[in-house]
Amino acid sequence: MGRDKKRPEGYSPLLEFYLRKKREGGSLLVPSIFHGNLDAIARRECLVLLHGFNNAEGEAAAAYFGFRGRQNEIFQPGDPSAFDRRFGDAFWPGDADWWWFFDKVDFLVYPSAVHTAVKAGEQLANLLFHMPNLERVDFIAHSLGCRIALETVQQIRARTSVVIRYVCLMAAAVPSEMLEPGGRYYDLMTALAAESTEIKILHSKQDPVLHVAFPFGQALAGFNEASGRALGRYGPAPSMPGFGATLTEREIPGASHGDYWGHSRNDPSVAATEAAGRFLGLGDIERELGIPRTVGVPMDSMPARELGNQREL
Repeated sequence: MGRDKKRPEGYSPLLEFYLRKKREGGSLLVPSIFHGNLDAIARRECLVLLHGFNNAEGEAAAAYFGFRGRQNEIFQPGDPSAFDRRFGDAFWPGDADWWWFFDKVDFLVYPSAVHTAVKAGEQLANLLFHMPNLERVDFIAHSLGCRIALETVQQIRARTSVVIRYVCLMAAAVPSEMLEPGGRYYDLMTALAAESTEIKILHSKQDPVLHVAFPFGQALAGFNEASGRALGRYGPAPSMPGFGATLTEREIPGASHGDYWGHSRNDPSVAATEAAGRFLGLGDIERELGIPRTVGVPMDSMPARELGNQREL
């Protein structure tokens, strides 16, 4: 990716999970914070959007904005703000801020970004834990953001009774071995299958990033991370819990690594975004949300721990 750009005109999410110290590069913000409208943290349901590796803030915002636009085209909700009242956009530091020529080799920070993603899962879970009325949370994630989604789900299940209904993983930069017997997330996947949480894997064998860079980057991330089988390239294996039932897949022919959020507008991107939206039930989102609250105050720069009482376990 290139240098950071401004957020798209018209992009103004009601709720952001802000996990980064800088707009480009930098480290994880601990504790992470909410941005947006204070009223948004009182919602009962939230769909968390998680961008992938090597996205500066502006690039992530463009992807999220493109996703909204494509879903509006597909489902044409009567209220154009319906998606914003459910969506929560996450921003995490999986990129570098190198200058000039070195900006072209940002991929060299991938091994470090793997470990940042693991830590980001804890921070995102903490923010969700501070939403006092939250009853249900779903996830749509791309690339290395899928690792954050799995880590967050694991944290949520250990700490709250919040329902997780849908998890959509697109071009997942996650070792397939981690979801198979003996893997890091095998027990989690088993529990989610038992709870009827639906998981959709969107993948492409034509993804050059997962084909070439993923094995190299994972090997450099450490012995326990080494893998040549990216979930987002090969899709789920039959040994994964829920395979063919709660765990389903769709191959997106011809999709490159960035062709999932809908902002690139090519055929694979359109197909992937529509598949994700239908899986997540975005056509029903307006009916489920009901009448929105209208009172709110800004909450930029307010630490999560100051925003409300933690729910009792």
